Amino acid sequence: MQVYVSNREIEQIAEGLVHVACGKPPPKRIDIDAVAVYLGLTVRYEKFAESDPDKIGFTSDGKSALTVFRNGQKQRIIFPKETIVLDSFLQYPCESSRRRFTLAHEISHILINRADPTHTAPCFNRVYDTERRYNLNELHERMNLGECQANTMAAIILMPKELLTASVRRHFRKSRIPVYGDCVFLPEIKPVMQAMADELGVSFTAMLIQLRKYDLLEERDMAEYFDKIKVGDRNGVLDNHWRGSIMRWRWRIMEEKQQKEIITI
Repeated sequence: MQVYVSNREIEQIAEGLVHVACGKPPPKRIDIDAVAVYLGLTVRYEKFAESDPDKIGFTSDGKSALTVFRNGQKQRIIFPKETIVLDSFLQYPCESSRRRFTLAHEISHILINRADPTHTAPCFNRVYDTERRYNLNELHERMNLGECQANTMAAIILMPKELLTASVRRHFRKSRIPVYGDCVFLPEIKPVMQAMADELGVSFTAMLIQLRKYDLLEERDMAEYFDKIKVGDRNGVLDNHWRGSIMRWRWRIMEEKQQKEIITI
């Protein structure tokens, strides 16, 4: 009989892991590789050759084989139990946030499996392609309880509440970020939020989900939004603090672009 791991258990395990592996309060960016080392986990990088191109991460159960390319040929490899294998393309600097989340996702599978010893199946992390048509079995593989719980835990590990709350206060000098309607932000706010996501080492979308979960968004009426974006009312909207955040974000984008050019050369 399988043991059910509650969402509250997942939250406490993730938050506790951050504290013991990274310190309290946590640093501005969680060192997910250090978390893997703390747990005694081995992380490998291989060129995946699975028939499903969405598979980019794998946690071994010590029995099931993973298909990879080695020496130009496909090989079925059985890795030791709890070995995490990530697709080698994730090592490119431009894939940093995806690599971090994928590693956190696989670490979460291991922690959930340890909390529930009856659950020992191998685990794949799959990207979701919005332009691909999935059959029912493929959708089940991507949206089952285990995958949802691993995503939840991974997000908490990379963005624990105290860390995200501190980041909002540091970048906006307020406790909550104004949002109009459900997901509309003022043009000058988006770059600051992107700077936050870059600092945390996560995607904008993943951060937005956590901001909403932690009630760090302040919902406002759309009428106020249109009042603020009227022609002639835009001068002087940005204060020096936000201008500085936007400049730092633009500078970071330029640095990443230069890194990509170096790799290409």
